[in-house]
Amino acid sequence: MLGFWRHTEESIMARKLINATSILLILIFLAIVVTGVFLYLQLRTDSVQAVISQGGVVRTLVVAHEENDPFLSVLMLYNPQTKRLALLDIPSSVGMVLRPLGRVDGVGAVFDGTDSDVYRRQIEQLTGVAIPFLISLDQQQLQHLVDLLGGLELFIITDYSDSDRADALLMPSGLVRLDGQRAVRFLRNAGDSDNDLERVGRRQSFVQAMLREIQSQNEFLLHPDVVPLRDRYMTTELESRAISSFFRTLGQIDPERVVRRRIQGTVRTVDVAGQPRELLFPHFEGQWLQQSVQQVEQTIAGAVEDFAETVVVTVEILNGTGRTGLARRTAELYEGLGFEVVRVGNADSTDVTHTLVIDRRGFGDLAEQAANVINARRLVTDVEADSEIDVTVILGGDFDGSTVRATGN
Repeated sequence: MLGFWRHTEESIMARKLINATSILLILIFLAIVVTGVFLYLQLRTDSVQAVISQGGVVRTLVVAHEENDPFLSVLMLYNPQTKRLALLDIPSSVGMVLRPLGRVDGVGAVFDGTDSDVYRRQIEQLTGVAIPFLISLDQQQLQHLVDLLGGLELFIITDYSDSDRADALLMPSGLVRLDGQRAVRFLRNAGDSDNDLERVGRRQSFVQAMLREIQSQNEFLLHPDVVPLRDRYMTTELESRAISSFFRTLGQIDPERVVRRRIQGTVRTVDVAGQPRELLFPHFEGQWLQQSVQQVEQTIAGAVEDFAETVVVTVEILNGTGRTGLARRTAELYEGLGFEVVRVGNADSTDVTHTLVIDRRGFGDLAEQAANVINARRLVTDVEADSEIDVTVILGGDFDGSTVRATGN
């Protein structure tokens, strides 16, 4: 009987030992799994960083809206190698065929504050580039984000007032710091004497002011305690790590060297659902715009010099064809890339066959850069003493309005 009890006690102790060992092994396994998951989450590459690591341009569409009305739409183009950023302002009045609606209307008509994917696809069609990232902010979110940054410092060129409202906002010209509510109101509401160009400039200045604050407050925006609040003030499919990567890249740029571009086109009145609307139609059915986006990406890559930041190159553009307005439209293309067009007119002949670029100052590199804008290959030097013009561009029959077609030597 004594042996039986001794055997039973040994069996119980053995089972306890096995159970303890099993529990220990399970705990070790769980620790390994938790550690592996933690390391994976810490070391994995987020979607923004993945594009950066591949060396590609990071394209992000940023939209601010009030319900379904986008009042700010900017395509950000960031080159991770050069740390250069370009901004393309996209007004909601840009006219195009909106297949989802089955009509011609401003691109902003397809915007949906709850689902921006259709709008993004329209902007991709408009610009000719894929846009993997989209960040949208409603008016309240934008106000809160500006306040989180400590307000925006904006330079107001002329006295601003929107006296048509009951609570008129009056601001003198000069450098001012605005809180979120006033900054967004200044962005949204047209002033008493605004024109289209001034509204574009105000949107671009607002974004550039945001970039300055993001750069100066970058460490603050990436702080773990601030991240949840920051993420709450925007709507995006990006995960929190990717949002941090996005803000980290913006913190590396020089806001004063940002390339700012706007859409060039013709304003026409169109009947939309029985109501007349003024829409901005890009030149040459958008081909010019798509080419401009490509040229801007080359600019921020360093392949094309951005003259606006170095030396102002003066250009004369002459129309050597019978097509009315060709020189004026070409001037808008050059001005959009930072050249200063000082003269637009007609050449001595209207049957010029080949487009010609003439170096008037003997600076061959500047003439070559001017030629590259329209892919011209015929360059000559004809120096004029004391000329106020650096380059003359004579448009010929081989110029289709956006580029010179290859026609042999």
